[in-house]
Formats: sequence, structure tokens, C-alpha cells
Amino acid sequence: MPELFDALRPLPATAARYREQGWWRDETFLDDLRDAAERLPDRPMMINHRAVGDRTTTLTFADLAARVERFAAALYELGVRPGEMVAFQLPDWWETAALALACWRVGAVIMPVSLRFGRREVGRMLASTGAVLLVTTDRAADPEHDAALARLTDDLPALRHHAAIGDPVFDRAATRSVPPDIALGPDEAATVLFTSGTTGSATAVVHSLNTLYAAVRRPLPVVSPPYDRPFPVLTPLSHSVGLRNGILRPLVHRTSALYCDEWDAGRWLDLISAHRTGALFAPPAMLESLAAEQRRRPRDLPVWEAVAVMAASPSPELVDLLCRTLSGHVVNSLGSTEAAGITATGPADPPERATRSIGRPMPGVELRTAPTAEPDQPSPLDVRGPSTCLGTFDRDTGRLRWRAADTDGWYATGDLVRPDGEGGLAYAGRASDRISGTTQLMIPVLDVEAELRAHPAIADVALVGYPAENGDLPCAVIVPGPGRTAPDLAELHTWLDERGMTDWYWPTRVETVPRLPRNELGKVRKNALRAWLTGSRPLPATDDDPTAPTDRGGVSSGG
Repeated sequence: MPELFDALRPLPATAARYREQGWWRDETFLDDLRDAAERLPDRPMMINHRAVGDRTTTLTFADLAARVERFAAALYELGVRPGEMVAFQLPDWWETAALALACWRVGAVIMPVSLRFGRREVGRMLASTGAVLLVTTDRAADPEHDAALARLTDDLPALRHHAAIGDPVFDRAATRSVPPDIALGPDEAATVLFTSGTTGSATAVVHSLNTLYAAVRRPLPVVSPPYDRPFPVLTPLSHSVGLRNGILRPLVHRTSALYCDEWDAGRWLDLISAHRTGALFAPPAMLESLAAEQRRRPRDLPVWEAVAVMAASPSPELVDLLCRTLSGHVVNSLGSTEAAGITATGPADPPERATRSIGRPMPGVELRTAPTAEPDQPSPLDVRGPSTCLGTFDRDTGRLRWRAADTDGWYATGDLVRPDGEGGLAYAGRASDRISGTTQLMIPVLDVEAELRAHPAIADVALVGYPAENGDLPCAVIVPGPGRTAPDLAELHTWLDERGMTDWYWPTRVETVPRLPRNELGKVRKNALRAWLTGSRPLPATDDDPTAPTDRGGVSSGG
């Protein structure tokens, strides 16, 4: 893995250009923390609410700086050295932020892992990256899961330690100092975040401190500096948006972040009201939940210029609900783990524009689309900019998939867009097979299909997305084995659960077909299956005639 990270360093010309433009720098977030701790020691930086005990902890910049040094000493004592990988699966606690910064202090690369991932996915991530340390919590809600993670040290030779926040090594005073010259540099690989990528298979995304800095240096689409109110971080710290807005943006802009370790719309509204936070920036499902709760029991909320939806195209009903309950204005933004913020509508646009447009490029972002035969025909979207990642690699093989140095920085997003007629872009769908579910993470389609295909009653299967209110949900289209009956939804869930697969990967619907439609190369024609699932077209009768009519013929086992 160190060799791969070395190969992902930016080209000197690229680094020089972005430094000249002010997007990259020679300093790091650790310099920001030291400066803030010296100049603004008593200014709050983190407001961390914990559901257990209903308590809130506030850390100043000086508090955080001291804890980062203590955690860095603990990591160094555990043998973590520059270039090595540290993984952590932790709640949204201040300890998570301190640990991330402490890893960079000792020169290590961090791999935040969502609490939504089960032991199977965590094990694969650790294996492919060669992580030397896994940090979890000693107060896990699922003791069996935590015990399973602890056993991974027996199966993974590179994983030397499994530690928990609360272990003595993290609590005691430092017994040895960390050398000052081993901290991570601004252009080195700093963070690995996992996404399913454009093909549905799991992809690791590598960012440097400078690509992360470029993302937080620019203003959010929902509010511009100065950030004089705490920013509510609704997305988990293990997610790219939560990492940037909950840890890094406060360091750069010398402001504070508010986060809670448990999602509850009512509690969040109470916290937002009590701390008079800045505006909301969140996925549709979270905003809808907050809006519904505010409508049920109104709180005294701050006045915001707008709220921002992290969605390709929020529904008119959602935009109307948000305008009536949370703010008089809604903006829409498009981003990705690989490229951070890409486009956004703005406060000057009418709120209904959010339903039909993803807006214009964010500052510093370049977009490229291929010419099309028809003016309104969707085109694949490429993006380039200082916040685009250094590269990506395959989760299971560790093989490099893409690096910025090979394409002059242009990254193919896998999304299809068309002009919106108002100087921006409209989202037209996905160029490849991805299923988002109702979470912020894409479902790894190939992984789920492989596990389902191992079921003794299944001869073949395709996992296909069908539209839901705030995303798309997975349907398992099954070809039963000879003389077998296709398993129903409950049986599939039991099967995947027993194999340790993360529950939000599971199909929410099952359909049965005599065979899957394939193209001349043998690939499943999922576009035909999607059209069939939505009722817009019949299932192809033969592979040779994709438009031939046929009986729908499927048996629904859930929905």
C-alpha cells in the first residue's frame, strides 16, 4: 500500500498550479489547529452531543490540540509509523476527530469506516489496505460485532492491533514524545474513503490533505463565510461530507461544528434550536425527517437564507415541505466522495430550480461533457479541480483503478447530465449500474449478487435499482435453479445476515424470471430490467430482440 500511495502523488506542475491559485498550500490542518490553539484557545471548536446520558461536551481549540497530542503519543506507542494505515469505526464523538488528526500527526493514513458496515465489509477493507490498527469503541451497541472485529487480528497478518477508545493507552498521559518531523505532508495520501464507484463494486478513494483543504476552503452552497454560528453536521464523520464539515472546515475557518452520535430528528431540532446553528446541508431523507418533525412540533429555529439538499434532483414535494418548515429557500448540490462539491444552485435562484437543476460548477471546479447527437441528449460528466482525489483503487485487489496524474486530473463521474436551459446542468441519471438506497453510500451491487448467487436455490441473479422517494432501492431479479423455488425476501435476508452482509445492502424486493436478458457479450441488460421493473417496458422475450413483447411473468415477494 505505501507503494500505491507513492504512485498517487500529484504531478509537480499540478501542485504548482493549484498552489499559485491558492487552492493548495504548504501548511496542513495540524498547522491550523496549532495556530487556533495559540490565538483562540478558548473558542469552541466542537459541540458533541451524546444520546446516552443526554449530555453535551464542548471542546475548545486548545482542548482539541491537547487531546490530539495525547492520542498521537498513544498511536506512536502502539508502533504506528509514517505511511501506515489506521482504520477506525467510531460514533460521531470528539474522540473520532482527535484520532483522525492524531494519525496525521504521526504520519499515518486514516481509513474512517461507517458504523453501517458489517464485519464482512470491514474485514475486506482492512485486508486490501493492510491497516495496522483498528480502533473501535468499548461501548459498542453490538457486542457481537465488536467481538468479531477483534478476531480479525487473527486472520489479517498486517493488522497488529485492535484498540478501543477508552483503553488505557488512549487515556493515560503520554510517556514519550512524538518526533515533530514525521507529520503527514500536504500532498501525501492522507485518507482512504470507500464508495461503490460507478460500476457497483467497492472502490477506495484516496485524498491528500490538500485535496481535502480545497474542498473546505471554498464556501458551502448554503452559506458563505464568515461562519459565525456552529455548523450542524448531520452526516457521519466517517462520510466524506462529515469529515470535511465536522473536523476540517472548523479548523480552516476557526469556527465550530455541532454533531450528535445518534440520528433522531427531534433531538437534532432541539440541538439546532438551542445552539442557534448555521443552515442545514444534508441528504434528502434527513431533511425530510427534520421537516416532518418540525411540522409535527415546531421549534424556535434560527432564520436561514436557505437549506441545501445533497441530491441529484429532489422532488417538488420535498422542496415545498422544506420551504414551509425549515427555510424559505432550498438549494441543490451535487458532489461525490471522489470530487467533493461539484455543482450547486444558489440562493439567488428560485427554490423550484432545485427540482430540475444541479446548478453551476462550484468555485475552482472544471466540468467537461462530450458532444451529443441531439441537443437534449444526456452526456457523461467529467470533473477536474483541486478537490478531486489523487486516485482510486479496488477494494478487494488493491489494484489501482484511476489516478489524476494519468488523465490530467479529469475524473469520469459516471453521471449523465444535460443543459438545464438556465446556464447550468440538469441531472439525467447514472451512466452505469449504481444503487444508492436511502443512505449516502452506494450499494456494492457485485458483492450482493455474488452472495445471492451462492444460495442453493438461485441459478442466476441481478440486483437492479427501482425508484423510491429519496433514492433507488435494490430489487433481486432471480432465476431459480432447475426444479427449485426462488427464495422469498425473508429467506434472502436470513441468508445474507448469516453471511455477515451489511443490512442496508439487502434487497427490498424480489422478482422471478426464467432467465436474465443479456447482450451479445453476455452482460446482463440491466437497463431492460429496470424498465421492466418500473412497468415502462416488458421484459425482452429473447436476447436477440430486446423490444419483443412478452408476459411480465415475475412473482413479487416484497416491495
